[in-house]
Amino acid sequence: MSRKSTRTPADRRMRRMSLSLAAAALPVCLLGGVFDAMWLLGVGAWLVIAAALIELVYRP
Repeated sequence: MSRKSTRTPADRRMRRMSLSLAAAALPVCLLGGVFDAMWLLGVGAWLVIAAALIELVYRP
């Protein structure tokens, strides 16, 4: 009764989505800092929060 250690396609898709959100947050936050735009910093922060929540909630 051992579990398979391989990830399912849904697991890989959720992992890819989380990494994509985190990767998108970096340039958005950098642009917000360069242009002194709080709304860009806010969008970047929410992208990081969404990526973290996906990682915390969806644990395969």
